[in-house]
Amino acid sequence: MKKIILLLCSLVTISILASCQKNEEPTKPVVKQTQHNFQKKQSAVVTSLKIEMLSIKDASKSIPKTEKSKDKQLKDKRLLKVEMKIENMTEYNIPMAASLFKVLDSNGKYQPNYPMLDELGETISGNKTVRGAVYFVIPKDSVIEKIVFEDPKRDAFHEWTVEK
Repeated sequence: MKKIILLLCSLVTISILASCQKNEEPTKPVVKQTQHNFQKKQSAVVTSLKIEMLSIKDASKSIPKTEKSKDKQLKDKRLLKVEMKIENMTEYNIPMAASLFKVLDSNGKYQPNYPMLDELGETISGNKTVRGAVYFVIPKDSVIEKIVFEDPKRDAFHEWTVEK
């Protein structure tokens, strides 16, 4: 009789403990992607322009807070600055604008440039080199995978892959 009572008490205790446990799925850790940079001297000649990608920097802190609150495009996103060097290999003037660049983010979406006051936008004189920057707004959980230069007027196209 004592064995039966002991067995019943054990079963009741086990059932109480089992019912108190939560049936939660384990949470997956959030993996924060790290923005990588370009390989050294990653330049390309694209229709008489030698374009060299120099660096990718987070420029989110350079935006005033009042601007962030006004611009819905910046909410839950970050601003990245891509610095580059462009050499005109001809004797003619060639116009260059930041709007000719776009990026492919790690979510598989193309993002156009984000206009800023100090962005690339000038006519490059013949046999001259300029340095400039192009800005992009991407989701906080993604990184830049590729940078694309496309100038339909000059029939120019090139992609730079960001090193991992």
